[in-house]
Amino acid sequence: MKLIVEISQGLGNCVQGTAMCHALWLMGHELDLYINAPLGPKLAELWQGWPVVGRIFTHHDQIIAGDYDFGVSGYGRRQLTRMFPPGLCLKVEKRHVRAQSESEAGVELARWLGYAGPTPACYLGNAAEVSLPPRSVTIHAGCDPANRAKQWPHWQPLATRLQDASWHVIVVGTDTDRAGWEDGFDARFNLPLAELCGVLRRSVAHFGNDSGVGHLASAAGAPGLMLYGPSNPIKNRPNSSVMRMLVADALGTESRETVPIERITLEQAWSAALALLEGDLSRDPPRDLPQRLQDGVDLRWQHYVNMTLAQPAAEVPASEAVAGAPRVSVVIPTFNRADNVQRAVASALAQTESDLEVIVVDDGSTDDTAARFNDLPPRVRYIRQPNGGASRARNTGLRAARGELIALLDSDDEWLPEKLALQLAAMGDKYVASACRHVHVNADGSRQDKPELLPGRDNHLFRDLYNNLSLKTSSLVFRRHLLDKIGLFNERFPISNDWDFFLRLARAVNNSGMTICEQSLLVVHRSGDSISKSRRANALEEAYTRICIVNALLHSEDPHATRRHTRRAAAKHLELSRAYRKQHDLEQAKHHAREAIRGGEIMTGLWRRLQAFGP
Repeated sequence: MKLIVEISQGLGNCVQGTAMCHALWLMGHELDLYINAPLGPKLAELWQGWPVVGRIFTHHDQIIAGDYDFGVSGYGRRQLTRMFPPGLCLKVEKRHVRAQSESEAGVELARWLGYAGPTPACYLGNAAEVSLPPRSVTIHAGCDPANRAKQWPHWQPLATRLQDASWHVIVVGTDTDRAGWEDGFDARFNLPLAELCGVLRRSVAHFGNDSGVGHLASAAGAPGLMLYGPSNPIKNRPNSSVMRMLVADALGTESRETVPIERITLEQAWSAALALLEGDLSRDPPRDLPQRLQDGVDLRWQHYVNMTLAQPAAEVPASEAVAGAPRVSVVIPTFNRADNVQRAVASALAQTESDLEVIVVDDGSTDDTAARFNDLPPRVRYIRQPNGGASRARNTGLRAARGELIALLDSDDEWLPEKLALQLAAMGDKYVASACRHVHVNADGSRQDKPELLPGRDNHLFRDLYNNLSLKTSSLVFRRHLLDKIGLFNERFPISNDWDFFLRLARAVNNSGMTICEQSLLVVHRSGDSISKSRRANALEEAYTRICIVNALLHSEDPHATRRHTRRAAAKHLELSRAYRKQHDLEQAKHHAREAIRGGEIMTGLWRRLQAFGP
């Protein structure tokens, strides 16, 4: 695909975004770069000639969206999402940096498309050749003038101690960073970016606040120390194995944004600096990156499958060997569902098809689930692993399965006694997978047979499941060898992992390989802690990201397919508008209504927009 990639905000944000560019290029995509930042022209000059990207833009008016197959927007501003049709622009959201840095979140976006290598280093650019005195270290004591709270007040005495220890101290920054004490050292303010990069590349070590210069030093491979007060040490973590962090402690329920950086004492910083300078001062080593791949719709899909198969297996205790392989392996993941999982296991053991094993994967439950399985019934295997989410638990069960066929069962659900026997009979030798209708039990006890219309009725199984996942994971039975073609569950997805798995299965087998039973053979109980109304919008936002991913994986030059993808994304925007309106977030409700209109859902989108204005 031909991509336009947007990186934005400050110097540090843009530098961290370059790792994402490199990962996408390694996937075989052709990239142009849009630097949406005040420093854009200077960064464009610094990065000109980088083989990973072609043209570099610094204003959105320079970009013609129609020249590109897809847009990719890193953390920060999201101008591209307003320039591309719905569903044709992937983006990094704030929620994606809660447990990882901006660099890792950007590369995570590439992993959604199948990238399986390590996080690439950030790109430094055209650093000038400079010569520095021996034992030169750099200090950047400044930060964004609008965020002086990040500026540590003890840099002068630290610099003096470094100088007294025979280190040559170079103070870098701009006029807005100057405080008056720097003239006693080698002060080099307002250096051109290329020269600053040259200094950082040649310096022995770097010391500074959490700032863009620190991320440039990390890109230069310099070892060093960055200080964090009211800034997020997770989101703003340097992309380096040798750049250390010293983080001011938060007290009690104090929010990270209010932690004063002066809580880091001079002695703490000096101790950390000595440990660094008296230790190994090697530069950040090169990353073992994979070879660049070829791109194409089928190859893109296969790379994605390979990525799921390459996910590391959870470390679980070795289970006792069981003689003989059963015909069917039933995989039941569970977390804090002691009563429900016993009901699910009982329904599996009550099957008229008795040649089976039941694999219960306990995903680190904190209730009495483990005690319930101290005395295992015949044909039941119990595996306990550290908490890693439903997808990891399912994958542990899939890896442990020994049967020729695999059946999935969630711990909240239960099977009717003839479920497996009827599905296996329907499969025979002709089909490699089967699903069925289900009985949905609502919180008030009412029951409904679902789905009303079975997917694949017009020989368009993938299309039907893409538009609406109407089947339940607990209905699925398939031959184990299919895992080589469709991969495992994607453990990076907190939700919609079942939809993702179903789509890969449907694409691999289509109607010729999968049969769906008309009977309702599964009972699905609405969980007491299902996604509440307050979390509905977040869940839908994640589902929308899944849609964008599928659109990118399947992207071709077929305009009809592109229009289908856009309408599918627009329909999700309608759901989002409704969810945000129910949460009384009317601005977001209006935004998603506008996106639905842009995607072709004009009448319903207009109605949703009117509703968002309220009474």
